[in-house]
Amino acid sequence: KKQLVFPVCTAVIAAALASGCGTKDVLKSMQSTEAVSETSESTEPEEETLSEDEAEEAESDLYNAYIDVNNVMVDRFSDVIASYFRYVDFAEEFTPLQDDYWCNSITSTFYDHMDEANELAQQKADKTSLDNAYLELYPVMRDLAEALDEVYDYTDMKSYLDDDYAKGKELHARIWNDYASYETLADTFINELSVVADQKRDENLEQLKAEGYEATYAFTKLITTGQEIQTAIYEQEIDDSQLTSLDIEALQPLYDQYVEEVQTCLNYLADSDAMEKEGYPTMSAYYSSFERNIRESKTALTDLFQRVRDQKGLESYELNSAFAADGSIENFFDTLSNIIDDYNRLINY
Repeated sequence: KKQLVFPVCTAVIAAALASGCGTKDVLKSMQSTEAVSETSESTEPEEETLSEDEAEEAESDLYNAYIDVNNVMVDRFSDVIASYFRYVDFAEEFTPLQDDYWCNSITSTFYDHMDEANELAQQKADKTSLDNAYLELYPVMRDLAEALDEVYDYTDMKSYLDDDYAKGKELHARIWNDYASYETLADTFINELSVVADQKRDENLEQLKAEGYEATYAFTKLITTGQEIQTAIYEQEIDDSQLTSLDIEALQPLYDQYVEEVQTCLNYLADSDAMEKEGYPTMSAYYSSFERNIRESKTALTDLFQRVRDQKGLESYELNSAFAADGSIENFFDTLSNIIDDYNRLINY
């Protein structure tokens, strides 16, 4: 899996701050990145100004759609693909690994996100490398999703017992061909999106701090550092099956930074008055969940480092469990994902 992308948009927040929007509006703009225009004098005709605003809004909508697609790709869609190949051999020939087989279904919103991004990207006259990467990915990814959904329906009703797996073989051929292309195209799209997202995030961080949104800055910085740890682990090409080979010495500076940022965030969260001034709903269940997940992420990261120091690999039952084991890479990644989810819910509360 790649990482969930945490969307921030410098231009939008800067415009919101400059135009005097309230704190809550600024927080929401971080997630929605809807275009907020700064009121200014202009000698341009009104029609041309509106056209520029519409173009800016369409670009923001497209970026949002890319974020939504990415986050389903690396989370639910990745799980659906994995669930299929738990029951069917990862090979060109259709071979169920047991008499029964099954896979998870795709959420309907994934199709909405995919279609919206495709429509908006197609409308752009000047397409970026990110746009081109997505337009190549879209038809393959959509067909793969549809095929997997057909497998879900087919297996959920045990129709393979009626036709002796005939349709299963057809669907597997489609899935196998799609996945061969999807793997490369998805990687290109995600990498292109990461470049854009990192640029937007870096531009935004200092702006937040300069305008006095110190808690928001701290939360964004924490998530950024967490994702840097995530990326560093990916770059070592280590997963939980080789956990004890993780080079934690190389990760130690990021670990120390993350621990410090966790404490900074917890200090802000403990000051409900200051948090309410920045627009956070302190009485929301998401608020307490956000704090809890920040704490748990630190514990998860510490457990991971300690497990590597102890050279205590995961047992087979832990690797095959539906729940991430304590001290696993997956467990830290899950807590980071939960932090992002809670934060997005908070700013849209």
